[in-house]
Amino acid sequence: MNDEQTSRALTPSREAALDRADFPFLRVARRLGINPAGAEAILRDGDQARAAVAEAVRTYLAADDDRRAGKAPSTPIALDPDFPTGVGMALVGAAVLWEARDLVPQVALRVAKDQYEDGADELAASYIALVQESVDPGEDSHDDAVAWAAQSLLVSVLQRSGSPAQAEEVARDLVAHAIPIELWRDDDPTLPDDSMAWHGGAFVGGIPPRRDERSLSFEDVHDYLDSLLQDTRREQQAEGEGAGS
Repeated sequence: MNDEQTSRALTPSREAALDRADFPFLRVARRLGINPAGAEAILRDGDQARAAVAEAVRTYLAADDDRRAGKAPSTPIALDPDFPTGVGMALVGAAVLWEARDLVPQVALRVAKDQYEDGADELAASYIALVQESVDPGEDSHDDAVAWAAQSLLVSVLQRSGSPAQAEEVARDLVAHAIPIELWRDDDPTLPDDSMAWHGGAFVGGIPPRRDERSLSFEDVHDYLDSLLQDTRREQQAEGEGAGS
C-alpha cells in the first residue's frame, strides 16, 4: 500500500473515530502533550495533530532509552502508569490514526520487544508485522534496520510459539542477507556494512504483514481508542473513590 492509498484508507477511519460521542479528546490531548484548551480543534487539524504525535514519539523514545539504560524515570511520560508498553501502543495507534506512518516502525518495534519479553507472543507478532508493513523496502537505511530487527525478533517469537522449522526459515533469510540474528536486542538497531537492504521479508505461515490492501493496522486504531477509554474510566473511578474517602 502506498502513501496515497494509506491516506485514503485511514482518513474515513479518523473522521469516524473523532465523531464518536465517547472520543476522549482531553485524554488524548494529555497523552500527546496538547493543551486541553482547544484540544478538539487541534486534534481535528491533521497537521497540528501529526506534529503533536511526532513530539510525543520523540519524548517517548528518549524516556524509553533512559529506562533501558537503567535511569530513574524523571519525565511525565516515563511516570505514566502505562509506560512503556501501554504508552507505546497508544502512540502507535495515534500515528496510525493521524497518518504519521513514518513514526510507526520505531515505536512498534519497542512495543513488540516489550510484549515478547512479557511472554505475549501473539501481540509481539502483531507489532512485528506492523513494523514491517510500515517500512518501504530500501527507502531509508534506518527504517531498513528497524524492519530487519523486527524480522530477527520474529525468529525468537517463532522459536517459542511457532515452530522450529519456521524459525529456521526466517533465520536462514537473515543469514543470507548478513543480518545479525540478535539485531532486535539493540535499542537503536544499525546494519553492518555488508548487510542488504530490507526486502519486504521472508514470511512464514500464520503471522505475515498484511498485503491485502486493508488500511494500515485498522485494528490498532481501535486498540488505541479502547486503551484511551479504559484510561479515562480508570481515572474517573479513581476520582470517584477519592471523593468518597
